[in-house]
Amino acid sequence: MASGHSLVELIMTKLSKTLLAVTVTGVVSGIILDLGRFKLNSAWTMVLPLGAIAYGLFLISFMLEKEMAKFDADAVKELQLIKAIPVPPVPKA
Repeated sequence: MASGHSLVELIMTKLSKTLLAVTVTGVVSGIILDLGRFKLNSAWTMVLPLGAIAYGLFLISFMLEKEMAKFDADAVKELQLIKAIPVPPVPKA
């Protein structure tokens, strides 16, 4: 259980960090490209909205990261309670 729990934590933290990096890169480069008045292809103006979309995904994953930790803690408590209850013997017919 501990290895699965740490794997989920690792995936969620890596996902959050990756989305945050994409967000910062997209927003900063989008602002520079939009305000810099560079003579570039108009497709480059999509960088800023993509950074905003990545920011929304980052916020969602950040909130789910805390919820997953809470869910895992609750699941561990439930398993401990289930293991603590003695199983009554099956009566013979």
